[in-house]
Amino acid sequence: MISPKTKRVAVLSGVALMGMGVVVTLAVRMIMVESAVLSQQVAAIAVDQSQQVAYTRLQKLVQETVGERSELRSYFLESQSDSIDFLNYIEQLASERGVTLETINPQEITVEEQSFLSVQYALEGSLRQVEGFVQLLENIPYVSQLTAVQLRRESNVLWQADVTINVAVLTYEPTL
Repeated sequence: MISPKTKRVAVLSGVALMGMGVVVTLAVRMIMVESAVLSQQVAAIAVDQSQQVAYTRLQKLVQETVGERSELRSYFLESQSDSIDFLNYIEQLASERGVTLETINPQEITVEEQSFLSVQYALEGSLRQVEGFVQLLENIPYVSQLTAVQLRRESNVLWQADVTINVAVLTYEPTL
């Protein structure tokens, strides 16, 4: 027969084994919960690092493209003073080319969500001068479009033209 001492040791061993099983089960469960939390934290760190890398790349791109953005911005009118400068520039070009120029009705218009300064000009000069000035208007260093050109002969040497030009106005505020 089994002695009482052996039974006690067997029962204590069984209880200890069950206790150890519970402790191991709890430890494994806690490790799994902590592992899930750690995985979430690792994923959050990875997202944060990728955002930091993207931000750094964006900052570098902004710094590298300052010249290009400045050049592109120069092709647009940005403000009321730019509009006045543009009108003065065209008048100066006309004067240099010997063309009589009258500015008629400059106004801001919107076409397909883009703002433009629309200006009508009445030109007068020789055929060569008027044609040359119209060609000059077609190639001014602005985002622009001639929307109307009407050429008339007033005499053997005098020609007149009515020209409408739309010049793009920058409609956003740069944040960087």
